[in-house]
Amino acid sequence: MGTVVDFAHHDHINPHQLWDRFERAELFEQYLDLQAQGVSQRQAAKQLQVPRTTLQAWQSWHETLDICPHVAQFFQSGPGLACLHRLILALHPVCVEVGACGIRLVCLLLHLTGLDRFVAASYGAQQQVNLQVEQAIVDYQQTETPRLAKEMPRKVITVTQDETFTGGLCLA
Repeated sequence: MGTVVDFAHHDHINPHQLWDRFERAELFEQYLDLQAQGVSQRQAAKQLQVPRTTLQAWQSWHETLDICPHVAQFFQSGPGLACLHRLILALHPVCVEVGACGIRLVCLLLHLTGLDRFVAASYGAQQQVNLQVEQAIVDYQQTETPRLAKEMPRKVITVTQDETFTGGLCLA
């Protein structure tokens, strides 16, 4: 019932709000700064316009991470999240599309590096990421091939098939 009382005077706070990860990182960083200045959790919640129970949940999650606090703080910051997103988006084309090692090995890499504490590392979650990466590759090919083809000189080339060709991915 404490949550209901906390929101009774704050109509602008939605207790069921889903936070964007970058917004959450920025707010949590501001909360840690306020906490270091001696501001109470209740005052910080009011100042940041975040439910106190949400701050408690974020802090609890942060404290349960089995990782160096500096690393945790980095990956919970805006620049850390941007770095993490860039890394995940790089792993899929390199490991799955070019390296052909598969999504399961991307998941294993995330677990072994401890990055699974900051990004969903299940096969299903990484499969969704990979679908987006594959779609981006297809979209890029569809827009860039016609554009680049206009400027390429025509030439005749010879192509042969061998027994290893399975009819899958090939250059057109």
